[in-house]
Amino acid sequence: MDVKINNVKVKSIAAVLPDEEFDLTELSDIYDENELKRIIQVNGISKVRVAPEGICTSDLCEKAANKIFQDYDKKQINGIVFVSQTPDYILPSTSACLQHRLGLSKECVAFDISNGCPGYIYGLHQAAMLINSGSCDSVLVCAGDVITGFINPLDKSNRMVFGDAGSATILEKGSGSISFSMMTDGSGAAHLIIPAGGCRYPVDENSEMVSVRSDGNMRSDEDLDMNGLEIMNFSMSEVPVRINSVLANQGWDKSQVTLFGFHQANKFILDYLRKKMNIPEMALPVAMQETGNTGPASIPLMLTQEHIRLAEENRLEKSVLCGFGVGLSCAAAALDLAGTNIFSTLYF
Repeated sequence: MDVKINNVKVKSIAAVLPDEEFDLTELSDIYDENELKRIIQVNGISKVRVAPEGICTSDLCEKAANKIFQDYDKKQINGIVFVSQTPDYILPSTSACLQHRLGLSKECVAFDISNGCPGYIYGLHQAAMLINSGSCDSVLVCAGDVITGFINPLDKSNRMVFGDAGSATILEKGSGSISFSMMTDGSGAAHLIIPAGGCRYPVDENSEMVSVRSDGNMRSDEDLDMNGLEIMNFSMSEVPVRINSVLANQGWDKSQVTLFGFHQANKFILDYLRKKMNIPEMALPVAMQETGNTGPASIPLMLTQEHIRLAEENRLEKSVLCGFGVGLSCAAAALDLAGTNIFSTLYF
């Protein structure tokens, strides 16, 4: 799906990390020291952020939104979209809960999108459509996950990759445009999945049993399961296609793009994509070293971490953002972020 949405702009972006961090060197009791150093070097992740028990994605997003509201009149907002794989409840929607907690207007459309790695782009797309259709003047997109609670402590693989974070982004009417390119291949759904916990497979005594899985890691069916090789192969195949599509739709040449803001999966994937697509190193930030892969929050989090450098180097005007993974799905957006108010990373 390719579309260009006019008369919309990204006004503000904020992101929040938990204070608590897990240093991966603490895994030396279950990893050979040399193997541990090699994995840290390849993934480019030395620490991951972990939300304290009882802290939800909505709590992180709420703090990010309240930071934006210090400089933005929340009375203007008449739409809220919550993008996450870790909602507060099965029902009601977390977006409805956040509408009340944030003190937004009751004349506010509110809905959730269940998505991870590509989720931020999905959120931007939904907000842009609401504005372009005339349904809303200003939309708040909250995106994030507290996924570490779904990773088995004995799972050496996933424990070294995923972290928690939340974000808030405001889109409103403007003179700009955003081009989107999105695709989904549900045949690969099992490559990144938490099998148990939904209606298809309710939790029971079998789902909680921990065992050695085909990749040699310990987990139960209630834990996150990822086939990293398949995710990488999917990313290598689909990301260049989505990028080329949004560039064509936006009328940009790749050489004009000053920022490629990719989902912060791991350093190996980003380096591979950069080389494959012949992207200058400074144009593709790698910023998950002390946060881990934070799912739908990873792109806005990267922007809050890198925004000072990006602004000083005039890299925000022609920006291409791209998320890829769970679904399997890939989504890209081409837009101007030069006038966006991007806050430095906050902590919870």
